[in-house]
Amino acid sequence: MPDAFLKLARDAAASAGFEDFKPDACLVNRYEPGARLSLHQDKNEHDLGAPIVSVSLGLPAVFLWGGLRREDKSVRIPLMHGDVMVWGGPSRLRYHGVLPLREGSHSLTGGYRINLTFRKAT
Repeated sequence: MPDAFLKLARDAAASAGFEDFKPDACLVNRYEPGARLSLHQDKNEHDLGAPIVSVSLGLPAVFLWGGLRREDKSVRIPLMHGDVMVWGGPSRLRYHGVLPLREGSHSLTGGYRINLTFRKAT
């Protein structure tokens, strides 16, 4: 993982109260208009005590922040280029997703949204 990515993830986690976050994986997802991410939990990692750090780049998106059960009501959170979300602790297993991406253009990513998701996978 590039040093700049590692520093970004660790600094974001520390600012949210997760001082010792040491990510060892970064998922890179590219979304085109119409793409969505259904409600899910990130629970495949070995260490569920480590937070998730998510960085949004490019087109805006609407993040769905649900509860600990899939049927719990979700809150809609607008995400813009450069926004960073960190969740962990009691919220680590909350359901979350992204509404279908709207058409648009961003000066750096064109018609796409890029999401970097940092985690401790091992």
